[in-house]
Amino acid sequence: MPLKFIVLASGSKGNATYLEIGDKKILIDTGISLRQIQSRLSARNIVLDRLDAVFITHEHIDHVSGLIAVAHKYKATIYMTEGTEHNLSHFIKGNLTNETIHLLKCETPIIFTDFTVQPLITYHDACEPCGYKFIENNKILIYITDTGYYPLTAFDAIRNAETYIIEANHDPEMLLDSNRPWPLKRRILDDEGHLSNEDSAFLMANVVGNKTRKIVLAHLSQECNTFTKALEKYQEVFQKQGLFFADYHVECAYQDQPLKEIEI
Repeated sequence: MPLKFIVLASGSKGNATYLEIGDKKILIDTGISLRQIQSRLSARNIVLDRLDAVFITHEHIDHVSGLIAVAHKYKATIYMTEGTEHNLSHFIKGNLTNETIHLLKCETPIIFTDFTVQPLITYHDACEPCGYKFIENNKILIYITDTGYYPLTAFDAIRNAETYIIEANHDPEMLLDSNRPWPLKRRILDDEGHLSNEDSAFLMANVVGNKTRKIVLAHLSQECNTFTKALEKYQEVFQKQGLFFADYHVECAYQDQPLKEIEI
C-alpha cells in the first residue's frame, strides 16, 4: 500500500504536510489557510475532495491557523494531545466541536485498519507538544519539528525509518547576529526552542540506518538560516560520522511552495 506525502509549507509563517496512506487522506498541522492548502495540492495535481484525519503537533498559531476552516469543510477527526487542546486559543476551541477532537497520549499508538500512528514526545515551549511516527507495513515516516533537543533515550523509537521530516531551524551564528531581541534568541536556543542545523544533523546521523532513503529538512528560519547552510552542515556532520551524505537524499522544505510528492 503506498505511503505518499507532500510538505505544503514549513516555517514560522505556517506549517502543513499532506499524507496519503492507502485510501486515507491526512494533514499534519494546518498552519496555512484552507485556500492555500487546496491551492498547493492542486499545484501537485491533487484535489482535496475529502479528509480523514488531521494530526496537530502543538497549539502555536503557525501550526493551527487554518484549523477551523479545515474542520468545518471536511469534518475530519482532529488528533492532538490534551495539553494542546487545553492551550488552543478560545476562538479556535470555540469553533470546534468536541465530537471531532480525539485526544491522544504521547507514545501510545493509534491503530487504524491499515496503519498505525505513534505520537512522539517533543520538547518545545508549548503545552504537551508531539511529533508523529507513521507506520504502514514495514514503512515508517518520522515527523519531528519544533523541538529544542531530542533525548538519547528516545533514539530507538525513531531509528532506521525510511523517511524523516526533521527540523533544521537555524544557524546559531546567523541567529546571534540577527536583529531579533535577546529573549527571542534565547528562547530559540533553549532546550524547549528549536533544533539548529548541527543538532539536527547529529540527531539524524545517530538514527539513520540501511532503510533510510530520504530526509526532508523542515521549519528553516527565513531570517536565520539558508538552504545552503543547512545542507552544508548536514554534509559536514555526516562525513565526520562516517556516513555517505548522498545516500540519504537530503532536501529542504519551503515556506511558500510545496515540495514534489514523495512516495515511500
